[in-house]
Amino acid sequence: MFRRFSPLPPVSADSEAQNAWLPVVALSAITLLIQGCTLMSLGVFLPALAADFGGQAGGAATAFLLAMSLASLAVGWALGKVGARSVLLIGIALSAAGYGLAAMAQDRLALTAAMALSGLGVGASTIVPGIAVITRHHVARRGMALAIFLGAAVVAGALVPPFVGAAMAIWSWRTAMLLCAAVMALACPPLVLMVPGSRIDSGQPTAGPDATRAALRSANFCRIVLAMTLLQLSINGVLFAAVDSLMAQGLTQSSAVLAYSSANLLGLPALLMGGMLADRLGAGRSLIATALLLTMGTMALLGVRALDMAGVWLFVLIWGVASALPGQSGSMLLADVVEAEAFPRLLGLNTAIISLVGALAPLLTDQMRAAGGGYGLPILVYAALALIAAPVIALVRPSKADAG
Repeated sequence: MFRRFSPLPPVSADSEAQNAWLPVVALSAITLLIQGCTLMSLGVFLPALAADFGGQAGGAATAFLLAMSLASLAVGWALGKVGARSVLLIGIALSAAGYGLAAMAQDRLALTAAMALSGLGVGASTIVPGIAVITRHHVARRGMALAIFLGAAVVAGALVPPFVGAAMAIWSWRTAMLLCAAVMALACPPLVLMVPGSRIDSGQPTAGPDATRAALRSANFCRIVLAMTLLQLSINGVLFAAVDSLMAQGLTQSSAVLAYSSANLLGLPALLMGGMLADRLGAGRSLIATALLLTMGTMALLGVRALDMAGVWLFVLIWGVASALPGQSGSMLLADVVEAEAFPRLLGLNTAIISLVGALAPLLTDQMRAAGGGYGLPILVYAALALIAAPVIALVRPSKADAG
């Protein structure tokens, strides 16, 4: 089905001379600190924000998420123009400045604007530049390197929010937010020095736009975007409904939250195993397997009432593993089908599309629940979306020649 791909060529002798794993460690640490203080701690901050801003803070969170998604478009372009270090430093500065301004905001409009600024920074300093740098500069074992990097976001969700909550309990949410801004501003810039500073392209300034336009017209790119969008909708649909669905099937709130947290924590070992398999089997086969596992894991959520705790742990195990993997193997597959100089731009575009469409999942779930009278219909739809993604991925042929 998929033939073995030829890896991307090394960018320069300078990148070869570096310790290959130092950039992975640095990018992972940056993502852990920035996403941990911002995206992963939003749920901790929101109740306190709502109490101080008239009971409504959801608009600020939405502005953060939308800005983070839209930043991916500009970041993909900038990586090929000014280099990874400049993009990362700008992103870190925006993340810290946005949080600092949010901590001092006195009205809802100021809070929303500050959170949007921080969202732009998070988008510019975490997932898109990290994946682009690792995919371009860490050719030999991309799957494992991406597993470590993406696993940092999983660790961030488990490690940082408790510290944020403790700071809020001791002082206030404003002080906790200022502390987060200080951590990002002081700890992250030195880590950028470990990241290769070259532009993420082939070194041919005129090739990028042509290669990008050619890839945008290619069936391969369209298939990858479609498949990744279907998978993201499926994941987000379950992500924001799992706890409520489990409680509707008889679990207590504490048991439902425990199951949900356990499923998320499985993302770290899943990424490590998925990285090894992707390196050995190829990104295409790995992504197809992920889509099928996601289908089974989503369907397992419907079997909780019949199977009791066995159904719960089937969901936790299968969905928890599968939901962590699309970003890893999907990025690798994209790198295999497009020209190297076009990859950063197309990665940013792909990330923006799937993030923006995936953000519709909670709204779609509400509408399907109203139509179906429960979670049965939405769960079936999200399982079907993951299943449909598998044959779409199978149509992708990882050959650079196909990109044009």
